[in-house]
Amino acid sequence: MNYKIGKSSNKDAVLAIQEATVGLKTPKLIWFTAGVDSFISYTKQLKQTFPNSIIVGVTTFAAFCKEGSFKDTLLVLGIEDGIECYADVLEEVDTYPLKYVDRLEHCANKIGTNNGNNTICFEVTTALLSCEELVLSTLNSILMKKNIPVFGGSAGDRGTAEKTIISLNGKIYNNASIFILIKNLGGAIKLYRENIYKPTSHYFMATKVDVKKRRVYEYDNKPAAQVTANALGTTVGNLGKYLDSYPLGRIIGNDMYIIANESVTESNGMSYHARIYNNSQMVLLEPDNYKEVWKKTTEQIQREIPHPALSIMVNCLARSMLFEKDGNLNEFAKKMALGLGNYVGFAGYGEQLKQQHFNQTMVLAVFE
Repeated sequence: MNYKIGKSSNKDAVLAIQEATVGLKTPKLIWFTAGVDSFISYTKQLKQTFPNSIIVGVTTFAAFCKEGSFKDTLLVLGIEDGIECYADVLEEVDTYPLKYVDRLEHCANKIGTNNGNNTICFEVTTALLSCEELVLSTLNSILMKKNIPVFGGSAGDRGTAEKTIISLNGKIYNNASIFILIKNLGGAIKLYRENIYKPTSHYFMATKVDVKKRRVYEYDNKPAAQVTANALGTTVGNLGKYLDSYPLGRIIGNDMYIIANESVTESNGMSYHARIYNNSQMVLLEPDNYKEVWKKTTEQIQREIPHPALSIMVNCLARSMLFEKDGNLNEFAKKMALGLGNYVGFAGYGEQLKQQHFNQTMVLAVFE
């Protein structure tokens, strides 16, 4: 695989693109990330500079590569060869993304069935619309038939939940999901998911939910906020101070997916940043030793793919803010390079893998 990774913190779009794309000639695919303020100007300039490339961008809280973490920085991945790829966009994702499914079907028919575990659908979706489950349903309606797994994340911002943006080929979107079907011509693509929270002894079942609003009103037929407060040994009035550090886990078979708390609602209900369904089995989570978790993740990747060609990371915005608060965000980015080698990553408001949308997690696509 022939690619370049570059970055620039220059606010002048022309100079930033020149600096971040040194050595790129005729890339098949450009993927980039930037802060909200400069994103649109970078988008337009990249399109002018590389008019024949597929160009996909996403706003982020922080950019990641083997050199560390970077705020308000343009990070560019340009792939010249070694892949086959097709991209398009689902629009109106908060209401009716299925209306645009023919675009996905067209790209999927071009790339074919994933017979060698060498093809993924990498998607980025505008955040703050509670649309991710609709997007996944639409993508998987086509891609599951072709054995192509979905991997990606929701866009980010400074952590103020004000505005996120994505772009495709110079066009800006605020209510959409951009997908890239990528086939690695040099080997397989392996997907990973890292949790830095572990189960407590407190398990319960969701018995009264509003799925679309991502709210749970009752666990085990009791007010959800009261059940959560009791498990934490506090009162509903003091629950707010625990919400960031004690998310929930939704159990599906042998897997557990993290669901971030949002707030206490009326009637002692709870709202979340991902859907919980009626009769979902839930567990209260608590922080694990995240540096030990990082080590296990990099060791696993080193065992399974000793020499990755390239890796793509989606690291939840909430995790990124936690690491930054502890003074460890830059260390995290550099430690990940021990297993991932050369990589790019961004931080947004949710992660998606296969059929699931979840939070406070890191997901990885590692190319052989």
